[in-house]
Amino acid sequence: MDAQQLAQVEALCDSLYTGSPSTGENGEPISQKEAQNRLLSLQSSSDYIPQCQYILDHSQSQYARLVASNSLTQLITTHWNNFTVSQRIDIRNYVLGYLASQGPSLQDFVTTSLIVLVCRITKLGWFDDKTHRELADDVTKFLQATVDHCILGLKILNQLVDELNIPTTGRTLTQHRKTSVGFRDVCLFKVFQLGLTTLKQLQTRQIVANQRQEAILGEQALSLTVRCLNFDFIGTNPDESTEDVGTIQAPTSWRSVLQDSATIELLFEFYKNTEPPRSSKAMEAIILLCSVRRSLFPTDKERGIFLERVMTGIRNMLKNQTGFAHQDNYHQFCRLLGRLKANYQLSELVKAEGYLEWLELASSFTVQSIRNWQYCTNSIHYLLALWTRLVAAVPYVRPDTGVQGHAEALEKQVLMVLEAYIESMLGSVEMVINSDGGLDDPLDDDGSLKEQLDRLPQICRFKYGEVAQLILNKFDPLMNQYRQALGHIGSSSTENAP
Repeated sequence: MDAQQLAQVEALCDSLYTGSPSTGENGEPISQKEAQNRLLSLQSSSDYIPQCQYILDHSQSQYARLVASNSLTQLITTHWNNFTVSQRIDIRNYVLGYLASQGPSLQDFVTTSLIVLVCRITKLGWFDDKTHRELADDVTKFLQATVDHCILGLKILNQLVDELNIPTTGRTLTQHRKTSVGFRDVCLFKVFQLGLTTLKQLQTRQIVANQRQEAILGEQALSLTVRCLNFDFIGTNPDESTEDVGTIQAPTSWRSVLQDSATIELLFEFYKNTEPPRSSKAMEAIILLCSVRRSLFPTDKERGIFLERVMTGIRNMLKNQTGFAHQDNYHQFCRLLGRLKANYQLSELVKAEGYLEWLELASSFTVQSIRNWQYCTNSIHYLLALWTRLVAAVPYVRPDTGVQGHAEALEKQVLMVLEAYIESMLGSVEMVINSDGGLDDPLDDDGSLKEQLDRLPQICRFKYGEVAQLILNKFDPLMNQYRQALGHIGSSSTENAP
């Protein structure tokens, strides 16, 4: 490729991405579709790899660089077996060097494409040579350079975890699991620690950055922490379309970090001192930490200590309403409450220090959320899940276990929650009518309504007699009003009849 051909490629890229007119060699106009088809030829054969590298090295057009990077990724993926081990390493080193020298000056969409490329090479070549397995070590150099390079390094690590966790089209599930397990055993814990280390450096001001850079660093480091904890450790291929978190099957080698009080406290501090998306990402990481498998803790005592730390953090947030003004935080906090009982038995909760205060605060928060349903319709079912799981576990907990009076306290709070729910749903009818279309009717939201109604019967059966009386007290007067209204309408119709 020469300068003239490069100029033609740049013109085609501008035409493709901006719609600007371009012409062919003979002056004929080229449409956007034609420009796309011509540029796709760069992905047709591995012989075009030198041309792609030439574009990256010599072009000043961000769109041309994007096309070259995307083409390289497609060529590497499709023609992987056509390259020798040394050629694969050369391409890898070229892309890493390009990111190191040019990365901070490139547009985000170009760096993202190049990062996908280097991570794809790492995945495909994982068992070729140890060089591919040393990417995390190479990225450490980015983290120790300028702030912009540090941001770039965190983006590489985020993509690396995704690349090794998600199957690639064209590769068998067996190939994917073999590579994924190798990455888990060799690199994942190191990557997780790099994310936590960056968070600590931000917290202690060891990284000198402006406000915008701090926000990006925090978001990238928290995203990396969440990705590592969400990794498919044992090959269960969880459904990513749901927010429900299963048990986190972290390896035993992670115990020292996950069990360390500094880890959970760091995340609580980040939640407290930042705003979304950082604070909601911190909360997401806390949810995942609370979901770590029971057997990771060597003794029940150490698991109980960890639980008390979590409950203390939750109590402090509930008392201070920390971050609840932001909907993302509010939603993630509801998920945390719903998840806590899913991973811990009621017998463990009642033994934790401050359980009764936690129960009362959680009840007040639930009642407040239900009464303000218009702001958190999609979060209420997580709160109902908490109370469903609590009452379902009561028969399996002896009354003398844990703090005295815990059973009576739970009964009291459950009735308060149910009363608030019934009153709120009845009151929502009038609110929706008076809003004149300004509010969505929660009774028309089939998805959320089904999730709530799936949980309500279990809560109601806990104190069946009291709940039945509560419902009758609410509905009998309404039924009388309804009958009177029907009678009034009937009499009016008779009087007006000809």
